[in-house]
Amino acid sequence: MLALYLSIIEDHNNNDDFERIYHKYSKLMFKVAISYTNNHHLAEEAVQNVFINVAKNIDKIKKFDEDCLEIYLCKASKNSAYTIMKKERRIASQTVPFDNVINNNFNNEQISEQFFQNELIKMIFYYVQAMKPQCRDILTLYFLHNFSLKEISIILSLPLSTVKTRFYKSRKLIQEKFEEYNNDKN
Repeated sequence: MLALYLSIIEDHNNNDDFERIYHKYSKLMFKVAISYTNNHHLAEEAVQNVFINVAKNIDKIKKFDEDCLEIYLCKASKNSAYTIMKKERRIASQTVPFDNVINNNFNNEQISEQFFQNELIKMIFYYVQAMKPQCRDILTLYFLHNFSLKEISIILSLPLSTVKTRFYKSRKLIQEKFEEYNNDKN
């Protein structure tokens, strides 16, 4: 795979810089990506997408200091994984289990309950997506990836108190939306 990335680089004087970045950060980037995807293949795809962009922009990226480079690569891996997962969820939400179609295992009450559950999940998902990134990232890491608040503070390089404040405020906003939804439903 490294040979593919190196073939993308226009100025071959940058090959050593790219190889250094690849060998130093690829494992860390994979860990970040797999924490979002929980799937080995999707995490690899996310990291590959990032490295293709790094190869295309190596002149700019090699000027970063080590701390900025690590943060950039981790965030790029997270964003790439997030984009892939968003696409995967969209595809999964458009499919109906084949067994249910063949056996007609649905009754009206189950269909209606499933519809309301799907609508609630979509509403919460879109509401979280509309939040500020710093709140959205904390909720995603906590609820989808089961990180503790302490672990999240380390991942995001934020004080634990800041993470706790953002988490509790965000969670309260979602609870209020949920209560609104329940009041509208009843």
